[in-house]
Amino acid sequence: FPYTTLFRSVEIRVLGPVEVLIHGTHLRLAKRQHRLILGVLGIEVNRSVLSDRLIDLLWGDHPPARPRAVLHSRISELRAVLRATDSDTAHRALVTEHDGYVLRIPAHMVDAHRFRELITHARQLRSDPRLRDTLRQALDLWRGPVLGGWSPTSPNHSLCDSLESARLTATEDLHEAELRLGNHHCIVDELIELSAANPTRDRLTAALMIALHRTGRSAEAVAVYLQRRTWLRSEFGIDPAPPLQQLHIAILRHDPAVDLHGPPHPPGPQP
Repeated sequence: FPYTTLFRSVEIRVLGPVEVLIHGTHLRLAKRQHRLILGVLGIEVNRSVLSDRLIDLLWGDHPPARPRAVLHSRISELRAVLRATDSDTAHRALVTEHDGYVLRIPAHMVDAHRFRELITHARQLRSDPRLRDTLRQALDLWRGPVLGGWSPTSPNHSLCDSLESARLTATEDLHEAELRLGNHHCIVDELIELSAANPTRDRLTAALMIALHRTGRSAEAVAVYLQRRTWLRSEFGIDPAPPLQQLHIAILRHDPAVDLHGPPHPPGPQP
């Protein structure tokens, strides 16, 4: 099926509020369910999503009286909106397949898939400047939480969680690369915000402690560790992981391994 050339003009953005662009022009989707359906199908691009799964994602335990009929109506409305654009092929991207629907466009036309491609490429790089630039390119695709902060009605659903987790991992990789490049002055304030917003991410806490230490703010680095230890004991009854404990001791001792030319990790084995 030659959809690569047919649907080159369609772009789906899900790394933030759902947006659809046709020939570079934003498509107005007045109904929230229209945006969510296209967002879900965009994340699962070129894979069939069963009607029951869409119904569960959209309505959970409170579906409408005739959920399949309502879903079918929303799909028909979406096709009508796409058909009304200047593109005479866009509506053909939304395909009924067996007992579900599939969005058939090249995967790279969805920002989530471009993000994953860039992250995969970044893992193969051995040059920190190239690694940093590739990771920043990937993270620049994000405009906010996946699907604009909407989360599926099922609390155990991983539709958005895996993307959000990959974003945090890429953020950690980026800041560790910046530390290796000696750019601690440029990222320390950003790390303060990131670490506070993600207190369970040890790598962000470690990067912040190192950046603070290297910018002459060792007392603040120690304070970050003590605050995190207090929070972990209060919330989970546990102490910080051994790498953070080792980093804390290294900063107290002004261990050269934590200085600019040392590794961006505390001495000792890393997980």
